Amino acid sequence: IPSARHRGSPGEPRALFALPLAQGPLPAPRWPIECEVIKETIKHIGEGSLQLSLPHSCARPPPYPWCLSAAEWVPPEPEPFCQPTGYEWAPAPLVEEQGTVVYHLSPAPRGSCFTHARVGGAPGPLSSPAAPLEGPQDTTLLFESRFESGNLQKAIKVGPFEYVLMLRPDLYTSKHTQWFYFRVQNTRRDPLYRFTITNLAKPKSLYGEGMCPLLYSQQDAQSRGIGWRRVGANIHYYRDSGGGEEPAAFCLSWTVRFPHDGDTCFFAHSYPYTYSDLQRYLRALVGDPVRSQYCAVRALCRSLAGNTVYLLTITSPAGAAAKRAVVLSARAHPGESGGSWVMRGFLDFLLSTHADAQ
Repeated sequence: IPSARHRGSPGEPRALFALPLAQGPLPAPRWPIECEVIKETIKHIGEGSLQLSLPHSCARPPPYPWCLSAAEWVPPEPEPFCQPTGYEWAPAPLVEEQGTVVYHLSPAPRGSCFTHARVGGAPGPLSSPAAPLEGPQDTTLLFESRFESGNLQKAIKVGPFEYVLMLRPDLYTSKHTQWFYFRVQNTRRDPLYRFTITNLAKPKSLYGEGMCPLLYSQQDAQSRGIGWRRVGANIHYYRDSGGGEEPAAFCLSWTVRFPHDGDTCFFAHSYPYTYSDLQRYLRALVGDPVRSQYCAVRALCRSLAGNTVYLLTITSPAGAAAKRAVVLSARAHPGESGGSWVMRGFLDFLLSTHADAQ
């Protein structure tokens, strides 16, 4: 039996065997076998980059070189809260028969549990959950969420530019529907669209205190370098009075105008941070000749699906055995992408040249 010295320990970090150091494809995420996954890679501008930029709250250049933007694009002015007018109205309760289902992913069977996983998720050809367009004049939005962190399950068109949405619960649960991330295509610039998510779980939300949904426009990203931004008006968070569900369901409704015709856009509750984003960031750390002297990245364990759970040990090269340890973790739940960004900011600071980090 090899000794503990040969097996390694958290106090003796070694190089991570599963992470390519410089180039080549990153290890592809493994998905539970029941998950369909589209082939295209969803990647937003700036993800995995380490350029210096101002955070939303900075009015002048920050004194800290570790102050990196989580959102990769910084508005010229801080984004304002949505100011309630008191006249926001809740759409009338609707049943599915009153609209047209334009996107529908089959839910996981009730009571199902994890069995096994593979790269690419479910084998075989993909289904077609989105209703096909009837021609170039058809203004129906094309929805998609079969990508990392996407969680839209159903979209119902209830008006020319109005949609009722239902989120997919976190896998193997019947709850945890407080976050969202999905894609829409076939947009029109002039109409005012309304979206209403009808199966949120929490009785209170920051949407009732002025928070706005996030929008990402692919055309704006490509032509103007603009990334995620807060948008929306007539934002209303309220209890669903027509469903009769127990426990109660809550709704989020907002209106928005898209910036371009024929655009590909994404909506999200918070700035997404996926498993692939994490791997790109860790690759940058491992490949940095300075920071890698103080940060060892290796595999702690693997998730049920077989994805690597990473352990970073940050310390000076010598004398690790005599040092006290501080353990930090972030993002216990899928919807806590903000925790991932906070951890990234902490790592950026701790591995910076700032005097407080030395």
